[in-house]
Amino acid sequence: MARAAGRPAGEPFLTAEPSFAALLAAAAAAALVVGILKTSLGGGMGLVLTPTLSLVLPVPAVLAMLAALLFLGDPISLRYYWRRWDARQLRLLVPTALLGVAAGALVLSRVPPSALRRMIGGVALAFAVVQLAISLRGRRLLGARPPAAAGLGAGLLAGVASALAHSGGVVLGLYLVALDLSNAAIVGTGAAVTVWADVVKVTAYWRLGFLTPSIVLAAVVTAPLMLAGGWLGYRVNRRLPRRAFELALIGIGGAGALRLLLAP
Repeated sequence: MARAAGRPAGEPFLTAEPSFAALLAAAAAAALVVGILKTSLGGGMGLVLTPTLSLVLPVPAVLAMLAALLFLGDPISLRYYWRRWDARQLRLLVPTALLGVAAGALVLSRVPPSALRRMIGGVALAFAVVQLAISLRGRRLLGARPPAAAGLGAGLLAGVASALAHSGGVVLGLYLVALDLSNAAIVGTGAAVTVWADVVKVTAYWRLGFLTPSIVLAAVVTAPLMLAGGWLGYRVNRRLPRRAFELALIGIGGAGALRLLLAP
């Protein structure tokens, strides 16, 4: 398997691919969880699945498998939340999210990403703590129309976190829940941003050598399970009280930030 130019020796690349049976079993479990989380909370896939699947598969294989499943699952979340996004936030978030994914992929190809992961984790954790304090007081951190710089920065940070650890949804969730948006608008906006980011991420993982034909096939075969998960997650979102929705996103964001901070 080709090594990306400039990558230091010893960095994790997929040199020995797992058996197809192992890939298929992991993909089946991941597909159901991805479907549920995409249409219920709109984030947390990387937090839940990356450390769990890494117990049985190499980390590059986990990153590649989740990238393929997230990409294949994007139409499901868009189907349920079509045009329920916030157009202004999309204009702010999408361009910098794409830039962030490209920057994160460059980091993966050339330098150890641990320092950058910790920086992202520190920013996200601080945001989560502040948002939790304000949410518990019944207020919003940013309001309906925050400064454009806040959206641009959130998009960039989400893109980098997505490429490095599939944690872009953590950053987007923390930012969007701080606005005066409905549950559906939060998930719909995050889903629309993610569609564009996932295209760039899948391409980057393929060029890095993480994404192989066997992993793609396992993701495609198990993709129908995301339909069942998406149906269930959408109904969870419709019945979840606003306060519980906010606290769930903040909790996922805080836990994801800690995972980034403590990752080796």
